[in-house]
Amino acid sequence: MDLDDGSDLQKLLDNTLRLQQNLAEARQEFSALTVQGTAGGGAVRATVNSKGVLTSLEITPAVAAPDNAQGLADLVVSAVRDAQHALATRYEELFVPVLESLDSQLGNFTG
Repeated sequence: MDLDDGSDLQKLLDNTLRLQQNLAEARQEFSALTVQGTAGGGAVRATVNSKGVLTSLEITPAVAAPDNAQGLADLVVSAVRDAQHALATRYEELFVPVLESLDSQLGNFTG
C-alpha cells in the first residue's frame, strides 16, 4: 500500500472506520448475550450471561433426590461448564472475523 497516494490512505481510513463499527456491533451483541448449557440429558440447565456469570439454574426433580447430592453437584458443574463453553464459542463467532479483518488490513498496510 502506497500511503503517498491519497486514495490508498482514504481506503485505509474507510476500512478502519468499518472495522470500528464491526467491533462495536460485536461488542453490543455479545454484551446482551445469554447462553444455556445442559447436563444429564437436560436434567440440569444453566444459563450464563456475557460475563460468564450464572444467572439461572433449573434442576428437574428426578435428579434432586436427597441421596443424589454428589451426582446433582456434578451435573450442575457440568451444565455451567457447558454454558461457559457455549459462551466462548459465541465470542469466537462474533470477534474472530473482526480480528481477522484487522489482521488482513494490517498485512496490507505493512506488506
